[in-house]
Amino acid sequence: MDDTDGRRMRSRDSKRKIVNAMLELVREGRIAPTADEVAQRANVGLRTVFRRFKDMESLYAEMSVAISEKVSPIIDEALENLDWGGNLQQLVERRVKVYEIVMPYRVAADVLRFQSTTLLTHHRQIVRDERERLLEVLPGEILKDRPLIEALEAVLSFDMWNQLRNDQRLGADEAADVVKRIVSSLIPQTASRPASHLPCA
Repeated sequence: MDDTDGRRMRSRDSKRKIVNAMLELVREGRIAPTADEVAQRANVGLRTVFRRFKDMESLYAEMSVAISEKVSPIIDEALENLDWGGNLQQLVERRVKVYEIVMPYRVAADVLRFQSTTLLTHHRQIVRDERERLLEVLPGEILKDRPLIEALEAVLSFDMWNQLRNDQRLGADEAADVVKRIVSSLIPQTASRPASHLPCA
C-alpha cells in the first residue's frame, strides 16, 4: 500500500468515526451536538472534524445518508400481497418499524431542519416518498377520496408516531396498535386481516 492509499484509508476511517459519533450522540438524546463534542466522542481532533467536513451542514448530510442506508432494506423490500389491503397493512407495519429505528434522529432533525438547508431538503424528500409509497398501494376508489387520503397520511406520519411514543408515552407495540386501529377504522377492509408480525426495533 502506498502513502496515497494509506491516507485515503485513514481519511475514510476518521470520517466514519465522526459520523458514528454524531449518530451516537443524537441517539443518546443530544439534539444538536457541537463539533467539539463530536470530536471528543470520535476520539479525533477538532481540526480533523473540519478537515473531513467543512461545516456541520456537511456532517448533517452524511448523517442523513447513514440513516437512509440503515432503513432502506426495510423500506425498499417488495410488498408480498396480491391485494391492496394486504399491501397497505404491510406498509403500515414497515413504516412503524422504521419510525422506531429512526426516532431519535427524526426528532433531532425536526428541531434543526429550519436551521439547516440539508435537513430541511431531506425532510421534504422523506415526506414526499412516504406519500408516494402510500398512494401506490391504494386502489382507484380510495384515491378519489381526498379527505381519506389526507387522514391516512396524517395517521401514518412520523409526527403521529412521535406523539404516541414521546408525548403519550406508549410503548412501541402499543403505539403500533393505535396506528393500526385508526387505519382499520378509516379503511375497514384492513380490519379483519391477521397482522404479519414485524416487531419494532
